[in-house]
Amino acid sequence: MRDVELSVLVALPNGVSRWGLTYMLRSLSPVKAVHGCASFREAVTLLENRTFDIVLLSADALDEFEQVAVVAARRGVKTVAMLRDISDDAVAQAATLPAEGFLLESAVDPKTLEDTLLRLQRGDMALPSSLARKLFAELRRQGQPRTTDFRLTPRERQALGLLAEGMSNKQIGRRLGISVHGAKRHVANLLAKLNCPNRTLAVAYAIRDGLLSD
Repeated sequence: MRDVELSVLVALPNGVSRWGLTYMLRSLSPVKAVHGCASFREAVTLLENRTFDIVLLSADALDEFEQVAVVAARRGVKTVAMLRDISDDAVAQAATLPAEGFLLESAVDPKTLEDTLLRLQRGDMALPSSLARKLFAELRRQGQPRTTDFRLTPRERQALGLLAEGMSNKQIGRRLGISVHGAKRHVANLLAKLNCPNRTLAVAYAIRDGLLSD
């Protein structure tokens, strides 16, 4: 991954967090440019007028987060949600965020940050294990599995199982003996059928709904 050159936008209202994260990002070899801003409105303007690969957003304001994430998706920019903690409220909110990755502000260091960026570039979902455990537990506590009104093909079920193992599209393709484009198609079909914006939520809902039980 030495040839990776990422341009990152950091949108955090807290100046200490924003500058600290910006400093760490600039020290990472995969990052070629970093820009920081303090407001969601400015983040939207920057996304519409400049080229970025990844935007890191505070998850504190759900409505504003979603507005920025919509613009980012339209521009082909991957969104990472910055969570303050993994309290029950934070986890419940994280389950609704349209993000490709998550970071905990209290646990961010250069190694974790670089791993997150590279995972996103590979098409993986970046999610701290502590948050993943709480997220899945919260989804299980929401009640009995719902009755699904769709059917997964055998290949889609295989792809779902591999998603649950944290595999990228390339790895899924290798395991199933198909091309990367074929793997992407299966994953896209899964997200559409499960009505999920990202891979991690698809796995979480599949676990809750018993789709991975067999």
